[in-house]
Amino acid sequence: MQNYIPFQLRTLVTQIDPLLDMYWEDNLRNIFAKINLTDQENIYQQILQPKNIRWDREQQRFTHHLRDDINSIVEQIPHAGMKTLAQKIVMSLNQLKEYKNVTEVADYLESILNQIDKIDVEDNIELQRLKLTIRKEFIYAAATIIKHKNDLNIANNFRNLTLDCVKCFILEVYLKQQLLGFWFKTLRPRHLKGQSQALFNDFLLKQQKIRQLEVIKTSKYIFALAPSRDLDINPFSIRRFLLEEKITFSSNVYLNGAALDLTTMNQETVVTAFAEHISRIITVEKLISQQITDLIDRFELYSVNHLLPLLFQSLDSSGLSAEKVVQQRLWDFEQLLSIHILEPMEDALRNMLQNNDEAEYLFISMRQLLADIISYYKDFQSQPAIMFDQQADNFAARLTAYLTLIAKRKYDIFTVSSNEDWLKALELISEPITELKVICKDALDKSKVLNLEMKEKQRDMKEKENSFFSKLLNKQEKLQSQLIELKQQSTDLKQNAYLEIVRIPKKYPTFTVYLEFESLISINDKERHYAFPTGKNWLTRLPILVQLPEDRSLFNLQELYRTMEFDLSKMNQKWTAAMSA
Repeated sequence: MQNYIPFQLRTLVTQIDPLLDMYWEDNLRNIFAKINLTDQENIYQQILQPKNIRWDREQQRFTHHLRDDINSIVEQIPHAGMKTLAQKIVMSLNQLKEYKNVTEVADYLESILNQIDKIDVEDNIELQRLKLTIRKEFIYAAATIIKHKNDLNIANNFRNLTLDCVKCFILEVYLKQQLLGFWFKTLRPRHLKGQSQALFNDFLLKQQKIRQLEVIKTSKYIFALAPSRDLDINPFSIRRFLLEEKITFSSNVYLNGAALDLTTMNQETVVTAFAEHISRIITVEKLISQQITDLIDRFELYSVNHLLPLLFQSLDSSGLSAEKVVQQRLWDFEQLLSIHILEPMEDALRNMLQNNDEAEYLFISMRQLLADIISYYKDFQSQPAIMFDQQADNFAARLTAYLTLIAKRKYDIFTVSSNEDWLKALELISEPITELKVICKDALDKSKVLNLEMKEKQRDMKEKENSFFSKLLNKQEKLQSQLIELKQQSTDLKQNAYLEIVRIPKKYPTFTVYLEFESLISINDKERHYAFPTGKNWLTRLPILVQLPEDRSLFNLQELYRTMEFDLSKMNQKWTAAMSA
């Protein structure tokens, strides 16, 4: 395929962001120096141009066309309340310009983003869109200020962190992760194995496995971060990274992260210091059995050897429409993911766990693995043939919803529990989908009765259309009035069913996902998406999606119920490896 970009190459470029990356031009020049002209042109056309990056082919230089600044964007916000809020945030950026201490910058950024996230938009999709716009523009505006800050004070620290290193962490780790969410890329074991230096393919690889480290490669640095056991603590937090804990009456220092300047890797003292810093990363002593660590290793290998290569195989249609080819690729991928990762995970939760350390290890490992799969799925979606494919968008929503659901249910399922507690948790999580079925079935049954009555009235009207006595007694008008009343009842029935469905995620927020409002998919004006768990113990399959039109007059209850029943039937089938071969 002439416009095909090898996926290993595509993944190197998709997350380059000139507004966040400190050394993005050097990064691109290094990549382009190693690839052929066809790949260069494809990357430029498909990935760089949409980011407003210009390429001077003769000089091998890259420039970025700046976007509108936050002030002009805020002025275009139509909602008065949101506009006032955005203006206050813009004014607060003047404080950021004045801060001289890196901890002040960290406190400011994390506080403002936390406040934005807490804004209650009361189920208003337009306000949610504006909220996300404000959030994104704040991140970019703050990044621009931080990039030009050359006078930040950093307290004396055990790791000898430099201003350049800390700025890179703020921009390319914290802010980029806040911007990308699930799409944010980290280095997994396969990436470290592929490096030529023993520091990565041996030492850091082992340490990542032992400590479950989040490893991030930026445009100049490698960062290794301790995972977070608490869902409320962001492992990519600036404050957490900067923290150095000193034990009273001891010279020991404990860290949450280590940094390595990639331009100094040939200096033995730098490498030795990095290794020592890794050894000081806070790690809770855990009792993890070999079978659990082996299971995670198998998951990693299966993802590397089968799932990701399947995603990026050439989409040769062999006469089929592109839509059909994508549909089959996604179906194959879903079955393999379920059979070889989700089903064994569910089995481990019920039959392998010996203690809560193992449960915690399994949760963190699954969260990292699924986040990795999701980030590479985003690259799969960036291919020209898939970029606007609705099926691919819906599948992305289901992947992110699955990871969100297991995080919401962490303390119920990733724990050693009695059979009684496990069954009780299962009963609770079955309630949303049961309620959805009941609402749809009940409304459809009533709708059927109303439709029969309406047909009967219409038949009566036709039969009595020319009847003298019917005209004399105004029966036609009465029948017409009754028909109008029945139509109104039918409309009300549909509207009430719509509202009852919308209330389910509010009633069961832990067991469902409202994707637009949990910032998992981009918002459009036409529909909203809810995810409901499926599969054995609600874990072995990706969730189903329920789509509702924003315009309630377009709500088709019969179609929703039919689609839901079909999806549930498919998810409840026993899948075998042969099906996806």
